[in-house]
Amino acid sequence: MRHRGVVLRRAGRAGLTLVEVLLAAVVLGVALLGMAGAFPVALRTVTAGGQVTRANHLAQQMLEAIRSDPSDAIPRYAGKDGRGVNTEAPANFPDDWPWPCVEGWTWVGQFCGNTKLSRWRQDLAEASAGERGLGRAAGDVRVTDPERPVPGGGGAVSTATTLLQITVSVSWDTALGRRQTTLTSTIACVRPGCT
Repeated sequence: MRHRGVVLRRAGRAGLTLVEVLLAAVVLGVALLGMAGAFPVALRTVTAGGQVTRANHLAQQMLEAIRSDPSDAIPRYAGKDGRGVNTEAPANFPDDWPWPCVEGWTWVGQFCGNTKLSRWRQDLAEASAGERGLGRAAGDVRVTDPERPVPGGGGAVSTATTLLQITVSVSWDTALGRRQTTLTSTIACVRPGCT
């Protein structure tokens, strides 16, 4: 009878067998591996979102710099050849007018497009630095007449222009290819010669 009491007490105890513990460990391991596999995907998604945010900020910064100029000076951002400016081709940047701009000094009617574009080019170069930066970032500015577009994009605006459309783009390299963000703003052209 004593033997029977021991057997009954052991059968009534709660506990796990070695097989149950191993099975639980395998299930937990598979779940943790699945979660660990999601971290690189999440990191890439967060990095890509950060790059888009940074590119949008740089494009917005340049768009606001252009909009701060008098509207009669904005057509100069069409570049020396009238086809827009790109930070990879600074030779087409418009000249500051009527004299070179000096940091911290402002003169009434002074156009500092070359200075602003050169500073933006530097900001893009700095944004390209680092492992999670915008790889080989480049900026593009176009100024056009949305009412009377010029075929082929040359000669961005005429003297009859009443509206100016400013398009600022930032492009950069990613592991999946080249990405681009574009901002556009339309303003009234208020200057002699606008009708």
